[in-house]
Amino acid sequence: MRILAIETSCDETSIAVLQTKEDGDFSILSNIVSSQVAIHAPFGGVVPTLAKREHQKNLTLILKQGLAEAKLLKVQSSKFPPASQARALRAGKVQSNSAKFKVLKQILNREETLFKKLMPFLKKYAKPDIDVIAVTVGPGLEPALWVGVNSAKALACFWDLSIIPVNHVEAHIIANWLKPISGAQNSNARTQNLFPADCLIVSGGHTQLVLMRDFGKYEILGETRDDAAGEAFDKLAKMLNIGYPGGPIVSKLSAQAKKQKLAPSVVEGLKVKLPRPMINSKDYDFSFSGLKTAALYFVKTLNKKTLKKLTPAICAEFQQAAIDVLVSKTIRAAKEYNVKSVLLSGGVAANDLLRTSLEKEFKRFGLVFSVPPKKFCTDNAAMIALTAAKKTKKYNWQEITTEANLRIA
Repeated sequence: MRILAIETSCDETSIAVLQTKEDGDFSILSNIVSSQVAIHAPFGGVVPTLAKREHQKNLTLILKQGLAEAKLLKVQSSKFPPASQARALRAGKVQSNSAKFKVLKQILNREETLFKKLMPFLKKYAKPDIDVIAVTVGPGLEPALWVGVNSAKALACFWDLSIIPVNHVEAHIIANWLKPISGAQNSNARTQNLFPADCLIVSGGHTQLVLMRDFGKYEILGETRDDAAGEAFDKLAKMLNIGYPGGPIVSKLSAQAKKQKLAPSVVEGLKVKLPRPMINSKDYDFSFSGLKTAALYFVKTLNKKTLKKLTPAICAEFQQAAIDVLVSKTIRAAKEYNVKSVLLSGGVAANDLLRTSLEKEFKRFGLVFSVPPKKFCTDNAAMIALTAAKKTKKYNWQEITTEANLRIA
């Protein structure tokens, strides 16, 4: 099966083409990601209306790039349909392109920019050799999700294809299969020894511990009660005026503090010490709002000169506090549920300290530890395509809608 996947849940526009095989193995034929970081940076976070605008501007362009890289982009060979298609048109079994364009205008009536860019593309290029379209339907930012969903509906209508809706959080978990997992490879038959798996998903919008019993069988053990971990990093970075997105910058300054032996730090008699919220709670929930507030109160006590000196140490302590909680609860869940593997995923999974801390702990317990390559930690369509490949049910385009607060189940 060949899958075209679309991802627009937040501020990355992504298109991927995945080729699956009967044994469960696969090949990524293309995976194009267009980031909006520079556009949202002045605001210190993602602005949904701007994200929607950029998705509309970029989606057709990267669709063309993705199909070209997969060697599936072909110019229409003739204005006249083949004899079999002509007979089907006369019999009313299929719609003419002009009729389909009218339907597409209705589908994209709220995506005017996307409609203007997609129509010339569909007129110029032939239907690619793909079997199904996969698209993120939630969770995510509703205006951003609708661009991806409506584009998938338009393409499915015009190319007479089915759609597989994909849960974004599940896709982050499945991103672990975008590389060979130790002793497992990519085949479904060879991955059963990984289950049950303790899955930690950490990103700008999500922080969850999920028990995975098999593909499609999940139980949420715990999640954040307020800010997601990635969101907390962004807020700290905004507080310290060090840039956006916060995660990579905080990580970089934390490494600098460690190199300079500033963490934990005492500068001008001030020691940076932040709480580890809910680390001892009996549940598996998280809370990072209190950590952010504690950092804010501490920062407010500093003058500009002292704050500048202490910024690397504050980053290091903040990062360590968040990681201590994440690691502690993941370890406890792994023990309680007697798991065989631990899977880390999400944008914050690119954090080196989090990766190495979890790997060190779980290798000590003799468990398989997996984390995707960094390029597959952040939002991408390859993980959407691979998640779709694990599904069996396909839907007509009229049945697809978005769900901004979609839960994994």
